[in-house]
Amino acid sequence: MTLWTNAPNMSGTRFEAQRYMRAFVHVPALVSDGIERVMVMCYGVGNTASAALLHESVERVDVVDLSADVLEHAPFFEPINGRPLEDPRVTVHVNDARHHLRMVPEGTYDLITGEPPPIAFAGVVNLYTREFFELVRSRLRTGGMISYWLPINQVNERVARAIVGAFV
Repeated sequence: MTLWTNAPNMSGTRFEAQRYMRAFVHVPALVSDGIERVMVMCYGVGNTASAALLHESVERVDVVDLSADVLEHAPFFEPINGRPLEDPRVTVHVNDARHHLRMVPEGTYDLITGEPPPIAFAGVVNLYTREFFELVRSRLRTGGMISYWLPINQVNERVARAIVGAFV
């Protein structure tokens, strides 16, 4: 199944998509001493949020998505994601990720994972800036990690290098 919004394919349940989306949580969890607080930016079909809930150490998952419509379509993907929005550890925030991060104190999360829409969409470029990545970093607890989608197949080399530079 695929999540389409305003024409483009935003997310899906194909095995390849599930694998990389779940890796956004599983890889950091494998190398950490225990992830308790997670922020999942951009819900999509729920693969990443679902992966976070598989870890016993996870006490809280904040799902932050700008689109209430995406969240309303979550039931269509329940056979794959297992209903993560119904888990009592999950809190849903319909909000811009930048605003959400400004509203929480520094040192809130052990893991912040982001899979924003394609960078060419209006406003999305703001989620790939140095300022945004600095804000994200400030909201991590000591030893916290960020996993982030880089749409390398949608940008040229110069743009990809600029995003990596901003992230680093």
